[in-house]
Amino acid sequence: MSEFRKIVASSIIIVAGVPSWISLGLIASSSLIAGVSKSQAAVTDSSDALKSSQLQIFLKQKNITHVQPQISGLDLLSTSNTNVSQHLVTENRLRLNSSPVNTNPVREVSDIYTVESSDVESSKVKSSNSDIVKPSNNFKDTHSSVDNKIGQINSVSQFADVQPTDWAFQALQSLVERYGCIAGYPNGRFRGDRAITRYEFAAGLNSCVDRINELMRVTTTELVKREDLIALNRLEKEFKTELISLRSRVDSLEARTSNLEVNQFSTTTKLLGNVNLQTNAYLSGDGDPQTNIQHLTFLGLMTSFTGRDLLMTGIATSNTTFPDVATTNNGRDVGATREGASANSSPGDQNNSFRIVGLEYQFPIGDNLMVDLIAGNRYRFNTTQLKKYAPYYVRGLGPVSTFATAPPIFLVGGGSGLSARYKLLDSTTINLSYIASPGSVSSLGGLFGGDYIAAAEINYNPNPGLFLQFAYQHGYFGPGNFGFNNGQSFRGNGFVGTALANRFDDAGVLFEDASAVSTNGYSLGGYFAITPKLAIGGWANLIKARLHGKGDADIWSYSLQAAFPDLFKKGNHGGLIIGMEPTLTGLRSNLPRADFENDTSLHIEAYYTHQISNHISIAPSITWITAPNQDADNEDIVIGGLRTNFSF
Repeated sequence: MSEFRKIVASSIIIVAGVPSWISLGLIASSSLIAGVSKSQAAVTDSSDALKSSQLQIFLKQKNITHVQPQISGLDLLSTSNTNVSQHLVTENRLRLNSSPVNTNPVREVSDIYTVESSDVESSKVKSSNSDIVKPSNNFKDTHSSVDNKIGQINSVSQFADVQPTDWAFQALQSLVERYGCIAGYPNGRFRGDRAITRYEFAAGLNSCVDRINELMRVTTTELVKREDLIALNRLEKEFKTELISLRSRVDSLEARTSNLEVNQFSTTTKLLGNVNLQTNAYLSGDGDPQTNIQHLTFLGLMTSFTGRDLLMTGIATSNTTFPDVATTNNGRDVGATREGASANSSPGDQNNSFRIVGLEYQFPIGDNLMVDLIAGNRYRFNTTQLKKYAPYYVRGLGPVSTFATAPPIFLVGGGSGLSARYKLLDSTTINLSYIASPGSVSSLGGLFGGDYIAAAEINYNPNPGLFLQFAYQHGYFGPGNFGFNNGQSFRGNGFVGTALANRFDDAGVLFEDASAVSTNGYSLGGYFAITPKLAIGGWANLIKARLHGKGDADIWSYSLQAAFPDLFKKGNHGGLIIGMEPTLTGLRSNLPRADFENDTSLHIEAYYTHQISNHISIAPSITWITAPNQDADNEDIVIGGLRTNFSF
């Protein structure tokens, strides 16, 4: 069946004496879509059609039953000029393809140690389309509503909103019964009361011309009446300009599509990118740190082999370093605090060297179990771990500091291992993880003989506005290896928290020699959307550490956050964070040790993300740290920041 249906409808109305070409246009726009054969075109419902000069065009496919819009707004070129008489004896067809091209902006980004997904959690990869690949955190795919599909109508009386006395009834009756060329919607609606543009009408006219060409080419009988040909010729003359533009656009689109098919990056892999430029101006703080500008550049390869699995590879480069601020506690040098560090900070100058920073493979087993094999990634942002602590938060677009992005307990340990997520109910999942660091080095214990974290979580997410999580983790760390450092092998004070919360090593901060550490950690957190414009959330973390041969320690952290989606402008958002970064609140030991101050240090942060475009945002911020390094004698740290983020 072909698009001929629409124009023939127009021609019948003319022959019947309908006084206005607008009536013809209404038939073409009436949500009736011609059945399309291999060589023919289709026209969508006018309610979904492009306005003005934009025209929805479709490419080639056999037996099309569900036509979807392609790329819109292209600067298409004019190439040819034909008339209806030439169409009656030659083939000049539109070639169609119902596989849609995804034009939505990529909003997924990641930081330097991870490949992280956005909150859209389920999609499939097919070799023939361009859908963005994302981790399949849901277990079943959803498909488009049946209301948008096109069903064949065999009698005009099936249209529930068309009466025998309506102007469209006789035209439909003639078209359906004579040519069998009108398709309608499954709900029985005709939608004949909608106006269309001249370009939309020209699309219907062109499809009818193609249908008549087809009929005249394959048969010698007089299937098309002479009066219909006369009407089509008259219409072709009146819409000559629009037809030329339509056909030239199709030619241009075909050329562009062919070029994309030849030069596409991969049919199974999607490349995501993020560049984060962070400027920090230290307005106060011991050590006299200077204003700096640092970058983090991340490339993520998201690959699917079956449509339900996902291989994530992260590559990054950076020139970020930690500043040396507030290095003392109780008058002794304990090392710089990590309170207030920006989210793109890293241990030492990376000298802009590219390196693989994350490698995971995720696949389902049945409908309720998702398994994640981790060859190298931070435990904190493992895709089967922490998911929805902030509904407004997308990595690189949310809070500016490392501390505010997620509970610090997930920064303890990291490396290689296995995670599994099981769906108990639609609203409830259980996550189990075992992560070893460094799991790739046999001489350091490998997967089962060295440092590790074993964790369990239960997540409750009954609706998008409510999320609760309880997590427990048990870990072991060799002498000097404990810290909030994602399992990274470097000496220092981790990524968040005070120096004392990270220093059970042999640097003489608390003891003269390093201590092996066993930990039991607990985390309770979540968020609640009070209104579409306000969400609150937060967490409380406790790590109870056994310092082998030396005593016991308690490390606390907590946070309360407020998010303001669409603040001042749709797509923008603001945030306010108040909390305490990881702090050594208690140490019990019978051994001689250095005394330390235990003043409460608060982290106060406010930021506002302004979305300049779908791919560019800026975020001014202010961060205030009171009593840094848990010592009120240290000068407060105040950091003014400006983050510029590019995602692609």
